[in-house]
Amino acid sequence: MSKNEKNPHRLDVPLDGVRGPKGAKKTPFDGDPRSLWRVNQYPSPFTLDDVPTRKKIGFKGKKDDGEDALAERGEMLADLQELMWAHVVSASETDQREVAKAIATRVPRRTPQEKARREELFSPAVEEALSKLARGPRVLLVLQGMDAAGKGGVVKQVVTSMDPMGVEVAGFGKPTPAEQREHYLERVIRRLPRPGHVGVFDRSHYEDVLVPSITGTESPEEVDRRIEALILFERELVRLGFVIIKVKLLISQEEQLDRLVSRLDREEKHWKYDPSDADARAEFDTYQELYSRVMEATDADHAPWHAIGADRKWYSRLAVQELLIAAFSDLKLRWPAADYDVEAERERLLKS
Repeated sequence: MSKNEKNPHRLDVPLDGVRGPKGAKKTPFDGDPRSLWRVNQYPSPFTLDDVPTRKKIGFKGKKDDGEDALAERGEMLADLQELMWAHVVSASETDQREVAKAIATRVPRRTPQEKARREELFSPAVEEALSKLARGPRVLLVLQGMDAAGKGGVVKQVVTSMDPMGVEVAGFGKPTPAEQREHYLERVIRRLPRPGHVGVFDRSHYEDVLVPSITGTESPEEVDRRIEALILFERELVRLGFVIIKVKLLISQEEQLDRLVSRLDREEKHWKYDPSDADARAEFDTYQELYSRVMEATDADHAPWHAIGADRKWYSRLAVQELLIAAFSDLKLRWPAADYDVEAERERLLKS
């Protein structure tokens, strides 16, 4: 029996125990993952100091339980990625319009005031690049965190459970000389995922706010302008079909020290250590304060920020995986209906 026959109705991936694409069990977390780690649940002004780095929020099991859930839910995640790709490739025009509308309605309609502000904050090159982006559903996972927070581990253990042909991973370090001569959003737009794909930013467009603020290479006024630009930028991405998940992996200073020292203790990990890691630790509190301000300013229902304690690697990976599953759920996709006679084709195949 084909997937279309098994799932003839709309597939809204469950978070309450109802069967999903491969009959995956109930979500391992107590509570909706969309809100468990959301920064808007904390008092304002938000501070990362309020976020526990080792507590297993919403999860009652032990490490073995978490690792089992990670493997099981990984199969579900892979099916959901396939569903999104199938939608882009084969969905009817009616279904495509429904999904596009459902995504677009999450973000405010563009106003004349927003258009005017974009003209001030963006460049013509940025606007042109945005206008050339194809419309269609895709997921963008933004991973931020201090050195050794576990971003690479999330990519290896969570993201790679999906078909690598449908995943586009990008990292943003120091801009090249050529990139420094253009608007800072241009290099980001070039690495955005295509419709039907999952994009992962291992560090992201937020580096263009965080680093200049820490180093003092940009004035506080320019940093504020960049924060506002990111808000407008993410709104436009959602209008084009992006589902955005922003995650800050949060580790304690003690845990970070242990992980960095372990890189020096193991020869095969020396390549992962950079002397600048020690310099960044001296600015740990400054980074935390800045992250807090930027995250609260740019948190929105259509582009939410989640602060996940990452002292337990397995827990943070499981949490990010569940956020991805919830994001696919919100797309409310259907398996595309066959545009041919299924039984007739079955008979033809059996006779061949």
